Amino acid sequence: MFTLPAVSSEVLWGVSLALMSMMIYGACMVLVSAGVRGLGSGPGSMVAAAAGLPAGLVLALVQLAGGVTVETPGAWALCSFALAGICSTYLGRWLVFKSIELIGPSSASGLQSTSPLITAVFGWVFLGELIGPIGFAGIALGIAGLVAMSVGISRSQSRAAAERVASQRGFVSAFVLIGVASAMAYSASHVFRAFAVRQWNEPLLGAAVGSAAGLLVLILASGKRLPGYLREVRANPIGARVYVAVGVMQFVAQAMVIASMKYIPASVAALLSMSTPLIVMPLGRFALRSRERLSGVTVLGICITLVGIALVVLYGGGRV
Repeated sequence: MFTLPAVSSEVLWGVSLALMSMMIYGACMVLVSAGVRGLGSGPGSMVAAAAGLPAGLVLALVQLAGGVTVETPGAWALCSFALAGICSTYLGRWLVFKSIELIGPSSASGLQSTSPLITAVFGWVFLGELIGPIGFAGIALGIAGLVAMSVGISRSQSRAAAERVASQRGFVSAFVLIGVASAMAYSASHVFRAFAVRQWNEPLLGAAVGSAAGLLVLILASGKRLPGYLREVRANPIGARVYVAVGVMQFVAQAMVIASMKYIPASVAALLSMSTPLIVMPLGRFALRSRERLSGVTVLGICITLVGIALVVLYGGGRV
C-alpha cells in the first residue's frame, strides 16, 4: 500500500510558484500561436527579450522601494544567472517559438515536457540529485513518449509541410529536433538557476541579470539581421505587441521558477513549470480549433512523457 509523503508548507509554496509559472508559460504558447500573424520567431524573440528586461528592472525597483534588503551577490551566482539567461532567452526561447511555428503549440509543449527529464539527468550530474532505478524507468518512458510524439507529428503534418521535409529521413524529423534542442536549453537554464538561487536568493534580480545577458547575446548573434527585424516589427505592430506581452509574462514566469527552486529540487520545479500541455491542450483546442490538429498518437506520447516525468520526480531523488 502506497502512502503520500508529508508535505511541508515551504514545499507547498514552491510547488504553487512552479504551477503558476506553468500556467503562464502555457498561456504564452497559445498567445503566440493565436495572436501572431506575419511576424517570425526571430524578431519575435528579440521583442520578447527586450520587453522582459525593463519589466524585470521595474519589478526589482518595486522590491527595493518596499524596503526589502538585497544580499550582495557572489561572482558564481551572477555568472550562473547570466548563463541561465543565455540558455533560455537566446537558445530556448527562439527554438520554442520556432517549434510553435512548425508544429503548433500543443505538440511544441509536448516536446517541452521532456525538459524535466533532461533536467533530472543534469541535476544528477551537476547538482548531486540522485536518480534511482524507477527514475531511470521514467526517463525511458519519457523517451518512448518522445518517439510517439514524433510519429504523431509526422502523421498530422499537412501535405505542404510533408513536402518541405520530404528530404528528411531517419528516426526523428527536424521539427522534433528543434523541440528537443529547446528542451535541453531550458534544462540547462534550470540547473544554472537552481545553483544560483541557492547562492544568492534574489529571484527577481537574478532573472533580470539573466534577461540582460540573454538579450545582449541575442543582439550580438542577430548581427546584420537586426535592420530586417526592425522592418518586420514596424510592419506588424499587432504581432509585436503580442510578443511584448509574452516577454513580460515569461519574465514573471521565470522569476517564479527561480523562487520555487529555493524550496523544491530543480527537477520538481522543471516538471511543474514545463508541464504546459496541461494548459496548452485545452486552450489550444478551444482557441485554435480550426488550425490546431492534435493526433491521438501525439496525445498518447504527451501522456506517456508526463508519466515518465512523474516517475522521475517521485522516485528519482526528487521526493521532497
